[in-house]
Amino acid sequence: MSWSQHDRDIEQIVSAYNNYLGSTPGYTPLDWHLVKAMVWTETGPVAPNNDWNTEAMQSANTGDLGLPEMMSNPDRTNLIVPPSLRGALSSPNSNAYNNIATGVGYLLYAAANFGQKTITDTKNLKKVTVDKGDTLEKLAARLGTTVQVLQQDNRGVSPKSLKPGMVLTYSPATVVTAIKSWKSITPSSAAALYNGHGDPSYADKLSFFYQMINSNRPLQ
Repeated sequence: MSWSQHDRDIEQIVSAYNNYLGSTPGYTPLDWHLVKAMVWTETGPVAPNNDWNTEAMQSANTGDLGLPEMMSNPDRTNLIVPPSLRGALSSPNSNAYNNIATGVGYLLYAAANFGQKTITDTKNLKKVTVDKGDTLEKLAARLGTTVQVLQQDNRGVSPKSLKPGMVLTYSPATVVTAIKSWKSITPSSAAALYNGHGDPSYADKLSFFYQMINSNRPLQ
């Protein structure tokens, strides 16, 4: 076993994430050297209990909240984790590859700023006649659109001006979860995002290893 044993896996995993997330707003490609430094900080080839080969990034330890949070929010997780790596989350401690893929996924999950966006089918305009008792909210729910889209498609229409017999045009629309922006990922921020309230020296260790890796200094 060596300190560079997982390099190829780390490069492949980080590349998959970078390719998948590259078009999201404000995404800066993750440096695989930073992930390598995290792996060194977490374990190393001298780690006990064969952790170097199975839990290199310690990303699914008992009591950790990261993976359970991801699994309970599939809409967000699927925005972060590429399809080719999603299987790793179901068996994160079976091998180092799955463990690192899960750990990188949680790092990026924690760095993402999520919000909502409206997807509108503007090429499929429809019409509806307002019935007695209708409100913009009721119409939006019934028609599969949103109040905002109804008002955009019908300038001047407001809750007070809505009356039975009016004919409105509307575009089908749905509100979905989206990545709106990203927090910066550096050795210090990665420690805060990934380590939570764990090792108080994590950031210092991570920065030390990251500098060592980038300067090609071998571990003695």
